[in-house]
Amino acid sequence: MKERNALERLQDLNDDFEIWWDSSPLVFSAWKEKYIKDNPTNTTDENLKKHLNRMYVENKPEKSLFRGVTTNPRLTRETLDWIPEEWEPWIKNLKGQFNGASLSELAWRTYEKITEEGAQKYLPIFEKSNYKYGYVSSQVDPRLLTDTRKMLGQAIGLKSLSPNIMVKSPATKEGIYNIMLLTSLGIPTNATVCFTIPQVVAVAEAVKKGKEIGEENGVDYSKWRSVITLMLGRFEERDPFAKQFEERGIEFTEELRHWSGIAIGKKAIKILNENNYPSKILLCSSRLGPKENGKQKVWHIEKFAGEPIVYTINPSMIGDFIKYYEDQPLVDNSENDVPGEVLGILMQIPYFRKGYSVFGMQQEEFIDHPSSVYTADGFSNHMELLENFVDEV
Repeated sequence: MKERNALERLQDLNDDFEIWWDSSPLVFSAWKEKYIKDNPTNTTDENLKKHLNRMYVENKPEKSLFRGVTTNPRLTRETLDWIPEEWEPWIKNLKGQFNGASLSELAWRTYEKITEEGAQKYLPIFEKSNYKYGYVSSQVDPRLLTDTRKMLGQAIGLKSLSPNIMVKSPATKEGIYNIMLLTSLGIPTNATVCFTIPQVVAVAEAVKKGKEIGEENGVDYSKWRSVITLMLGRFEERDPFAKQFEERGIEFTEELRHWSGIAIGKKAIKILNENNYPSKILLCSSRLGPKENGKQKVWHIEKFAGEPIVYTINPSMIGDFIKYYEDQPLVDNSENDVPGEVLGILMQIPYFRKGYSVFGMQQEEFIDHPSSVYTADGFSNHMELLENFVDEV
């Protein structure tokens, strides 16, 4: 294995390219041990352990490759599966102490506790970087997509857990208003359930307005950041997209599918940079593909190499990316746009046009986008699974 792994080489291309851990900070050690054990070609390779140890440095977190964390109810629920021996006794004790608490209250308190302990692990990064890095995103209940009042209350509660908490709020009309309110209070935010350029622009404008209001009122922004998440794979994989290709007699290749998400990501980055918005694009939901000359590619990551963005990567993709790019070069692609002929094909598809055009959707439409419906349903189910786990314990 090379001296510097693929993620480190990715970081070397641009110091403003940040790599975040897309899971609870509490499960990194368990994942690392399992990955080493399950890696058949490198089980005795000490370099592999060194590479993984540098991603998050337990005794000196400020030395870590990871600069932040994203979590959500699904990832929190998975934490309970990774380390149940630590959390089942805690949940039992919680239920014993508060007999009158509802199941939803017990589950939310469990969610808060896992968030709080995870944030503490990244607090040294937060402090050492003078509050630029080390944020841990924690999401408001995904079932509250249209209830600004409840989202705001939960967000303030989450922020009180640790100074490096960044609140995730959905990019629905009501969630964007919540982001504006939180920004005016100096609370860091991460817009989630976001897939399109109209959503990115609406969030960026809300953050800009909220910050202006806060600054007029003397709010301190020294411990504040704003990121806007684009969920690439979730945009590309929806049925209406493939159906519209079929209706027009155009082959929906794997390459075209990946280029669609890349095109939206590249345009979003340019919009934020050219308009000096105070937000930064965060990319997630990366997928494998395509293959070139027999080699497995991850265009979702490779094509953004060198861009001034945050990329949050889940444990499975981290392992895959390190493996597939061990002997593949990574170059700065920040000046490389989507090929014109590819964009010409994609623009024939209404699903893509609505997601790519600044004027493609009104804010009222965000919640009904196929990607929003699919993601919101999944996130809501995961919150219910968290409640079920607490109930069964």
